Amino acid sequence: MIGLHKTRTAIGIDVGARSIKAVQLHQSSGRYRTAAISAIPRPVADQELSGDELRELRRVLKRQGFQGRDVVLAAPDKALLRGVFDLPRQVSGAPVAQIARMELARMHQVAPDSFEMICWEPPSSDQPQSKMQAIAVGCPHTTANAFLDQFEENGFNVCGLDIRSAAAARACAPLILAPPTITAILDVGWSATKLLLVCGGSIIYERLLMDQCLSKLISRLGEKFGLTMTAACQVLDTIGLSAAADVQELDEQSLAVIHKIARTHFDGVLEELQAPFAYVNHQYPGDGIQRLLLIGGGASIAGLAPYLHERLRIEAATATTSDVLESAPHLLAKANHPAATVALGLAKFTGT
Repeated sequence: MIGLHKTRTAIGIDVGARSIKAVQLHQSSGRYRTAAISAIPRPVADQELSGDELRELRRVLKRQGFQGRDVVLAAPDKALLRGVFDLPRQVSGAPVAQIARMELARMHQVAPDSFEMICWEPPSSDQPQSKMQAIAVGCPHTTANAFLDQFEENGFNVCGLDIRSAAAARACAPLILAPPTITAILDVGWSATKLLLVCGGSIIYERLLMDQCLSKLISRLGEKFGLTMTAACQVLDTIGLSAAADVQELDEQSLAVIHKIARTHFDGVLEELQAPFAYVNHQYPGDGIQRLLLIGGGASIAGLAPYLHERLRIEAATATTSDVLESAPHLLAKANHPAATVALGLAKFTGT
């Protein structure tokens, strides 16, 4: 009776600026397989989430093979409180979380009991033996309650609220190199590009690159060529940074301009990566950063992975659902896009 032990996970829902991504998995004997996957375009980029959108989301998910009302959400990134603290090495266990909460509250000038928090200690580095490091991320109660209420009021049962960083690392786990080698994850998003550095199963560094967001690159292309946002996105996906793009509709001069705009943007990203890469390579001596995984809506831009590989001299590749899980043939087209990777990580959320 094979089917008796097969269950569906909660639906991982990643609300992005331009689309809402959803993934649900089959779980059987501790192993996962993609059950349903979807990306629903939003009416207006970066708009506030509305009840109409959520009711339409429920209808779309039902039509596309999702089951149940249980969902796991990613907390809105912009509202999160982040902090990294050096603590006496003698401190451990519950006192670490207590000290981190007080420090996070002081840093952001909020009440210590006004947010939910997760806190972890990254693997030991070569920092002085008298000190240890703690990383904390908090979500204000006002933000969390408003976000959860929206979903609950529109027919969803929210059974978990996670952070995007943890979901991304969880989804990419099969592709993360064994410690002490470090894996970088670059989430190329519409409103921000985020860098995560992971050692084994632990996030050791996180940075939001707000000025290096995909929307700014799309705007530059649109202004240069008089394109709509949709058309500019299509141009970027199909031409991007690839020097060998075979697009007959465009002359060589136009292709060169597109390549230059895209490369200039990602050269800015590379410049932003220099300091964290140098810091982590210094803190964690050894092989350092050896692999870069690309996720998010902009990760599939033509030529991006080879360009970053050439400049950084490390392995660079996209991380999609089909790269880490088995997917049915009819889901492969959707599973091959790295925009849904965070939603996959949310679907694997266990609350532990």
